[in-house]
Amino acid sequence: MKFLLVSPFTDASGSSVRFWNMAKALTDLGHRVVLAERQSRGAAPLHRLAGVTYFSCPSTGKLLPDIAVSLLAYVLLLLRHRDCEVFYALKPAPNNGIPALLAKLAGKRVFLDVDDLDFAYLTPGFGRTLFRWFFDRLPSLFELVTYHTPHLAEYLRNEAGIPPERLYYFAQGVSPEFLATPLPDRATIPPKSIIYTATLGITSDFGLLLPGLGVLCGKHPDLSITIVGDGCRKAEFERSAAEGGFGRQMIFTGTLPHRELPSLMARHRIGINYMRDTRVNQCRAILKIREYLACGLDVVCNDVGDVALFGEYIHLGATVEAMIDRIAALLSEPVTDGVAGRTHIINQYQWSTITEAFLKRISKK
Repeated sequence: MKFLLVSPFTDASGSSVRFWNMAKALTDLGHRVVLAERQSRGAAPLHRLAGVTYFSCPSTGKLLPDIAVSLLAYVLLLLRHRDCEVFYALKPAPNNGIPALLAKLAGKRVFLDVDDLDFAYLTPGFGRTLFRWFFDRLPSLFELVTYHTPHLAEYLRNEAGIPPERLYYFAQGVSPEFLATPLPDRATIPPKSIIYTATLGITSDFGLLLPGLGVLCGKHPDLSITIVGDGCRKAEFERSAAEGGFGRQMIFTGTLPHRELPSLMARHRIGINYMRDTRVNQCRAILKIREYLACGLDVVCNDVGDVALFGEYIHLGATVEAMIDRIAALLSEPVTDGVAGRTHIINQYQWSTITEAFLKRISKK
């Protein structure tokens, strides 16, 4: 089959990793794929895949003009690739939702992937109201809606009115680079090394962890913490670390190409993830936990999102303080081999097996 995968957001978004992996798995299984996204401004995009046709829509950096430009571009893209059998829209947004409706009218099979409550990140106003309307109304119009957390399924059933038979659990897998990267000799891993990867923008929760991590740095002068990510608050966090006297122990790398992350992660002892307990965060699949486990790390996080899937392989802290205490305890314990968590990821979260199951589902109309 020929798939047209259309994203309303840029290739720098976390969701683009999900669609990139879908595109790769579909191509590896012998299908033709066209992957369309908005072009990121200044960020490092995912590397290009052989066999995938790419389309990048220019981005102005402003929400409403970008919606208008990409909507028109995606309509023209649909006309150009009108021989596609499947139009697969990432997120129910207006700029790819309207072209998806046109694809349905043209007799295409149209699927919708919902991987977040994106409208909740927008400030109140017209843009948020518009996105919320599409989130609540658009999913019911299509043949199949895919999701990846139980909380998203609940939202789609109760607020978007999708019957259970039209919902499909399309799990959040792990990019193949993470599974291909061998675990290094644990004796070479610095026993007091931590990595944190996330966007450092306006919604970042890293600032809540920073004081506690600073205390750990004070108690362990040989502790190093690598922070991977970029955003408008990065300079603020760097300044706070320097003013707190532990700036030399915190390395802010900025954004790195996705393919460089596995080897960097694997050179650390502990991976941490923290998100505030909000409705939107409860609907998220925590990709970083999967990636940390795939790289053999000890994982410390709070109980938000889909962490219940990894209960026996991670260290939970109900509060920031509890997470810091758990990290402190791990720093005094021997380095583990990381095999159990990695094996779980290999068995459950490979994109090839996830996508094969999806193809079997859509073969049953």
